[in-house]
Amino acid sequence: MTGSVLGMAAIISLNKVSVVREGKTILRDLSWVTRPGEHWFVMGANGSGKTTLMEVLAGYQWATRGHVAVAGAVFGQTSIPELRKHVGYVSPWIFRRMPPETLAEDVAASGVDGSAGSPVRHSVKVSRAARQALNARGCLHLARRRFGTLSSGEQLKVIMARALVNAPAVLILDEPFAVLDVAARAGMYRDLASLTGRRDAPQIILITHHFEDILPFFTHGIFLNQGRVAAQGLRHDLMRPRIISRALGVPAGSLPSVWQEQQA
Repeated sequence: MTGSVLGMAAIISLNKVSVVREGKTILRDLSWVTRPGEHWFVMGANGSGKTTLMEVLAGYQWATRGHVAVAGAVFGQTSIPELRKHVGYVSPWIFRRMPPETLAEDVAASGVDGSAGSPVRHSVKVSRAARQALNARGCLHLARRRFGTLSSGEQLKVIMARALVNAPAVLILDEPFAVLDVAARAGMYRDLASLTGRRDAPQIILITHHFEDILPFFTHGIFLNQGRVAAQGLRHDLMRPRIISRALGVPAGSLPSVWQEQQA
């Protein structure tokens, strides 16, 4: 990694990025730049390329064409395993791959190198970092519990600790609230708001289908439609029925009434 996050002109920099898999174009000529102090939401229909975009940023997929740089690292000129230490990632596949018998503190520790598998012996330093990450998320008491015995809300807290164990520059959240009940969702909203209030807070990138997930700290947004950027910019400019309708291809009258009332 080169340079400090605060000294960088951009945290994420994509220029004309395309992803083609088995002859199918998933992302097409996508350009996107995020800067320090910004937090972004990403919306789009299923199949619009949201998760593929996040996996490109985290180094789990490779762009077919275009320029990708994250946290000062230019893809093709940097170590991807090293990059992943600076990109926290919360995704449904991580939950699925985590063996249920794994202790919560081992789940958190696995974020140090981005692994997700059978428990391994960690150094004292790594174990300490894992417990500190759990404590910061308010779930240190779960450290010796097995992952499979935790509630969905507790599992998310532990996976969040895993994503933040390296104090990453970027925290990617791929529909993290989907399995939570109302109380657990409200708790995670409070946790994220608190996290963004810290001086060392990572930039948060949230994939969501739900307008209520777009909390006040989100400054910017991007709408994807069939692998292309349909609209992007300041949150205030995007949260208008006309823009949402055109970008997402839904009738303005079917949008949540709260947005229609706010933007009337």
